[in-house]
Amino acid sequence: MAIELTIEEILQGGLSLIFIIISLIIGIKLLLKYKKNPERTVVLAGLTWIFIVSPWFNTGFNFLVVLITGNSMPDLIYFLIGYIWPPVALYFWLSVFTLFLYEKKRKLILSAAIVQGILYEFFLIFFAFTDLTIVGQKISLFNDELSLPFSLYMLGLLVISLFTGILFGRESLKANSEELKLKGKFIIIAWISFFIGAIFDAGIIELSPLLLIIVRILLISSAVEFYFGFFLPRWIKDVFIK
Repeated sequence: MAIELTIEEILQGGLSLIFIIISLIIGIKLLLKYKKNPERTVVLAGLTWIFIVSPWFNTGFNFLVVLITGNSMPDLIYFLIGYIWPPVALYFWLSVFTLFLYEKKRKLILSAAIVQGILYEFFLIFFAFTDLTIVGQKISLFNDELSLPFSLYMLGLLVISLFTGILFGRESLKANSEELKLKGKFIIIAWISFFIGAIFDAGIIELSPLLLIIVRILLISSAVEFYFGFFLPRWIKDVFIK
């Protein structure tokens, strides 16, 4: 029997899908900027944002699956799609970060990111195939709850991203160029918006439909702000740079 979606489920799944699509477009646009501006920074930034939104892949793609087939994807696939990519996002972001800050410790920082990522992937895949409840459990069609260890890991990634994002943006604020300063402000705002949106979206409190919409708009805005942190359209320059 096909699943009939409630208004709340449509909002939850639909807004996740919209967030994913916008984020993928922004990530791909940054990748394509490499042709005009052959700097690896924009490539790494694009890959960062494509994978940083991966915890929403399960909700968004499951919404598509339900719409097309009338059935939900298996829980194993649901959890793997959503939670296998975050360490990859962290690696790409730290690759960007260490191009400008802590250059002498770049190899050490990236090596640590690789090692912890491998360990995380091992435990995630092992428990996903042996006892999925150790990873987490689905509590509704488009919502899940990670176990304490995996929740703390995700929180750790968020805190690292926020902290390094603010440091990265603050470094740009020291530049003489007004354009670089503006990019720095957008980077800082992007990571703060993403952090707040992700924390609220993690299920710490139950979101009403209105609050859910506000949180997802905040997340969508973080994607746009991140893009502006690396590429400023002319109209943005005209508005903010006098």
